[in-house]
Amino acid sequence: MSANHSKHSKHADGDEPAEPTEHVSAASAAPAEDPYVTGLKREIAERDSRLAEMDEKVRHYAQAVDKVRTEYQAARERIQRENERNAAREKLKLVGGLLGVLDSLDRSLESKKAADGDAFVAGVQLIRSQFEAALTGLGLTRFDAVGEAFDPNRHQAVTSVPVTDPAQAGRVLHCVAAGVQVGEEVVRAASVVVGQGSASDDVH
Repeated sequence: MSANHSKHSKHADGDEPAEPTEHVSAASAAPAEDPYVTGLKREIAERDSRLAEMDEKVRHYAQAVDKVRTEYQAARERIQRENERNAAREKLKLVGGLLGVLDSLDRSLESKKAADGDAFVAGVQLIRSQFEAALTGLGLTRFDAVGEAFDPNRHQAVTSVPVTDPAQAGRVLHCVAAGVQVGEEVVRAASVVVGQGSASDDVH
């Protein structure tokens, strides 16, 4: 029997071993993960989740604190403004109650100027000066308004007199009682005599 025939016979009979498979599945080739490593990964994931929850809570609390701080500051400023307004109102009440005393002193001085009581007049003048200084310390300012254009917010017209000069129409000619203001607020309007002309119909 020839060598070629012998070779073919071996192939036919399947005596030669089969070649090894080249492709092996990845699942069967990859080694199984260590349970310890798997547990660590799970623990890390749980900790990350808890940290995220804590971060969210901290952010929420920080926002709440900022809101409370803002509301507290606004309330504090509101109370401070209200206290200042109350103090100003109390000051106005005090000043208003003392104005009558100052007016009485002025009338006393006017009535005694023609008399011979020089010592009395000097004493009243001293008292008046001290009294007015005390009112000034409270923020009081007096104004007589003579020459000003009539302003119903600052002046109270006692009467009006006809004027021939058109420039005097609607203006304060004489102050009967000085006006008083504390800061920018008029406590008492000045009692005045106003010039009346053809263009002063608005003054009553």
